[in-house]
Amino acid sequence: MGKLLISSTYLMLMGNILISSTYLMLILSCVESCFLLRSLYVIVPEIIPPGYQVAKVETVGCDAKSVQLTVKDPSFTIKSDGAVVALTSVSVGEGGRIFSVSAQDKSGRERKMEVHLVRSTMPKRHRRGRGSLNRSKRCFRVLPWQTIVENYEGSYPKLIERLGSYPSDRRYWYFIEGEGVDTYPTGVFSMDTDTGDLFLLKAVDREEFPEYDILMIVFDRHTNAELDEKIPLRVIVDDVNDNAPEFVGPLHFTVPEHCSAGTVVGVVSATDRDQIGTDHVKIEYTLVSGSDMFTIHPETGVITTTTNTLDRELKDNHVVTVKIQDMNGAPNGLFATSTATIALSDINDNPPTFMKSSYNITVQEDESEKLLLRIPVQDKDLINTSNWMSKFVITKGNENGNFRIVTDPQTNEGLLYISKPLDYEKTNDVQLQITAQNVASLNGSSATWQSIPVNVNVEKVDAVRAGLGQKIGLGILTRDPPTRRALTSPHTPTTFSQLFSQSPGREQQTARSVSFGLLGIMTILCPVILLLLLFLVLVFFCLKKREKLQLHDSGDIGGIPLKSNTEVPEDSMAWE
Repeated sequence: MGKLLISSTYLMLMGNILISSTYLMLILSCVESCFLLRSLYVIVPEIIPPGYQVAKVETVGCDAKSVQLTVKDPSFTIKSDGAVVALTSVSVGEGGRIFSVSAQDKSGRERKMEVHLVRSTMPKRHRRGRGSLNRSKRCFRVLPWQTIVENYEGSYPKLIERLGSYPSDRRYWYFIEGEGVDTYPTGVFSMDTDTGDLFLLKAVDREEFPEYDILMIVFDRHTNAELDEKIPLRVIVDDVNDNAPEFVGPLHFTVPEHCSAGTVVGVVSATDRDQIGTDHVKIEYTLVSGSDMFTIHPETGVITTTTNTLDRELKDNHVVTVKIQDMNGAPNGLFATSTATIALSDINDNPPTFMKSSYNITVQEDESEKLLLRIPVQDKDLINTSNWMSKFVITKGNENGNFRIVTDPQTNEGLLYISKPLDYEKTNDVQLQITAQNVASLNGSSATWQSIPVNVNVEKVDAVRAGLGQKIGLGILTRDPPTRRALTSPHTPTTFSQLFSQSPGREQQTARSVSFGLLGIMTILCPVILLLLLFLVLVFFCLKKREKLQLHDSGDIGGIPLKSNTEVPEDSMAWE
């Protein structure tokens, strides 16, 4: 008897295994064509209003363009996305309501699914320890969590786990809700209501949704009563290295020119969307180009200089190519490259240089506040900065403060002015020394400020004016052009000042004397000429007046008319 019982048990177990295998084979056979669950249990209210979405039918492996979904119950309709919607008000009795949905694609094979509508107003659940439906007596293989691999490249639907009882146990039906089912993102999981098989319907992305929290509900098939509490299930998505590292933040850095080797230029930052703590996010940094002057730390991404010869005046920007690769730089790691720009900031390592080595200028002894000279300079440093702006200093020859020098802000030239008149008798030549500096101090260079001499010749005012007066002397009018020598005596006075100085009894002037030039002479002669012309006009007027008076007097005495000089000869003969 015992052997018979053991044999019966063995046969039953083998039958269950055979049935399970057959079921799995049927499922796998459906993978290659349109797949639809055989049954779907949905909890609905007692009265379903029009427009209420009852359920959503998920198809797998069907041609989305050619698949046709139909519902057999006229109170419902099904949309192209699989949503089953009530057309009219539908009442659901205690026993529920059943209708079928069919799917058919271009393969021609039709799949059917039974939709079971279950009222939400159900009898009270059986409590633990009461009745025969104790949870410990059920064969639910529910684990604390389930795992799936993201971006699975196999066929769908993919069986994740059988969570229900054995196929021979037809006492229960199963229902799931939660993330990936009826809340965002929907359409990821489904469950066979008869067996409790949990299926993955499509590929998932761990970076978008790393885990899903689902609730499984078990119902008594005969009473539709919910058994015990809802069973929580967490589905965790395993990571694959499907994301290349990405650069974070700008790749623009600045470092001073001529900085020492090992100076930190900047830090390259990168991130990886894959799972933290795995090799998928371990990034290695390398320089593809620019390693002759810079280097990068493979783990931290810190860029430093390898030389102290960086010169902004030769090259102000350096472009290096940075490569970031996950899997800690392994050959199978994903990578990305980008260019980083390293700008060299300017330091004052170039003093201003003069365009000429010296200058000679002339100034009259009575001049003041006059611009005497513009002194241009060149500077290789960054324009319009304190390293480029010049500052001029008179370092020698200006002990009495007769000169001043300023900088033209537009041209960066030095402007030399005479600020106080010079005295020829005291000095007729001034030797200045002018030094060109910058607003900023020299840095990073062994060069020094440059200086140039400026020779200032002082002209005496009397000599200048005598030269102007000589141009109107009589000697200049008879000057011999080939020899440029005056034909008059060298002792002949040519200016009024010389006339005055040679007059008897007048002492030789040693101080500044009055000298008349061409303009002064014309100023004196013009009034005299005008007076002379006025005098001639008056004389002419008086003579005309006198002649008229004489002719008038001769007509009044009644004498014989005198012959007129204007008469023609014929008239005079007739008169006789």
